[in-house]
Amino acid sequence: MTRVAHACLLLALALPALAATPPTQFGNDHDDPRTAYPAPAPAGPPPCTVEVLRHGFTSFEPARAMLDAARACPGPWSRVVLRIDGEVKGRQYDRIGHVAIGGVTVFRTSTPEPSRDGIAWHVEKDVSAYAPLLATPQPVELHIGNVVNETYTGVFDMRLQLRFHPVDAAHPPLASADQVLALEALHEDGQDTAGSLTLAPDTERLLAEVYATGSGGGCEEFWYFATTADGYWCHARQGPYREVQVLVDGRVAGIAAPYPHIYTGGWSNPFLWYVIPAPRTFDIAPIRYELTPFIGLLNDGRPHEIRFRVLGLEPGREGWKLMPNVQVWRDPAGRRVQARLLQAELGEVTHDGDLDAADPQQQRMLHRWQRRFIARGEVKGSRGAVQTTVERSLEGDLHHRWTQDEDGDDHLLAEWRDLQTLTRTPERGEARTETLDQRFGLDGALVTAKVDGKPRLTTTLDIHDDTRRSEASAGGTRSSLTRDRFVGTASYTSGVPREQRNATARTRQVWRHEDGSGCQQRSIASVNGRFVEDENGCKASP
Repeated sequence: MTRVAHACLLLALALPALAATPPTQFGNDHDDPRTAYPAPAPAGPPPCTVEVLRHGFTSFEPARAMLDAARACPGPWSRVVLRIDGEVKGRQYDRIGHVAIGGVTVFRTSTPEPSRDGIAWHVEKDVSAYAPLLATPQPVELHIGNVVNETYTGVFDMRLQLRFHPVDAAHPPLASADQVLALEALHEDGQDTAGSLTLAPDTERLLAEVYATGSGGGCEEFWYFATTADGYWCHARQGPYREVQVLVDGRVAGIAAPYPHIYTGGWSNPFLWYVIPAPRTFDIAPIRYELTPFIGLLNDGRPHEIRFRVLGLEPGREGWKLMPNVQVWRDPAGRRVQARLLQAELGEVTHDGDLDAADPQQQRMLHRWQRRFIARGEVKGSRGAVQTTVERSLEGDLHHRWTQDEDGDDHLLAEWRDLQTLTRTPERGEARTETLDQRFGLDGALVTAKVDGKPRLTTTLDIHDDTRRSEASAGGTRSSLTRDRFVGTASYTSGVPREQRNATARTRQVWRHEDGSGCQQRSIASVNGRFVEDENGCKASP
């Protein structure tokens, strides 16, 4: 039996029962939330598990603990998996949270909204990339900002574990950077987030990460709805254009397209997300930037500013949270490297589109944008000289139409592409090229219609999140494709007490992965808060 088949079998055995006949509408309770994502733990010997902390969140005060992972679970490790278990009941908003180890954010999440009778859920994430943090005792913080009062009664009871998987013949030691660092004196500077980095002189590779989220319920939580039309609830002079940059001493060193995260209260319709959240909601992925070409500007032993910025924001507008770290690979012989930046070119943003807002009942906006960036540098150490070239191109294409009524309709068709090519060319040996091609977007609508004289809101969404990876060298090319698809519609009567909303919803998620070894797929579906499908096995591509 293959490893994928073994994992699918274990998953199938653990699946909860499905509703034989789903209810005609939502009641006081619904099934516990779940996603179609596979567990990141490999098949093999059981892991060593550390119970880090457990806490009931009623405020914005974080839960804290000390972790000595190397003592509790001596290495070497083949993988490290973080697991969050949560329970909540009553009434509560969705909340944003994160886990920090040694001051470094290693996990960011959004919580589900509860039923009156209560729900439980869990999330797992492979955090092997942060293994260097775990070599020494570290403080751990779990943040779930929450408000509890007479109206919002839900207390988030959260448990945090780390699971350390051992090395054996089938599971080699994990590969990670030599150091994972928080920026020093990290602070918010207007709309930017900045800190300083003092780089070791033997650094041969440098990577930056940032967890970038628009949240808070305002315009920037739904930045992709922004228009240039006066009177629209989310107005921005640059429309829905947003770009996340990293700067080294004020010089742009990387660009990226932000993901349009949708939290479990999003799009005016929590019924759409009660049991299946939108892609990336429970596990918010960081943006990564290859900064190796810029090592020559940083390895002089002095502190340098690393700054993260979201372009497209209105002056003075808040709503974005940027949580960065840097990962450092050092010369294996401890040799001071000689490094130089050979090229760094940032293209102009090209915008295309038009706005037709003359008729308040038929307003529309088309907006397309593109940007390109290239950087090339050389690092020379004990391995010889290696040139690194980073090319990144971004595209956004949004078609938006709406009405200006108080209960107006909104329709949005949007797609983004973030394509990165990384080429390493050593003076000895063969060149290697890695390509990461991310395409994500949505086709959605919010429509309000009168039913029995009362407004009824219907939200419909089709979300896709596709990632293609490839690695090419003289020995050939390896590639993989991961596709994540959510399709759903939900309706409820607004302006009435909760028990009179007569809410209904149908949702489905299909996750699929294909590579040279085969295919893995899981499909889940729900009707009115009860799961009616949970199947494994590759069928026609979604």
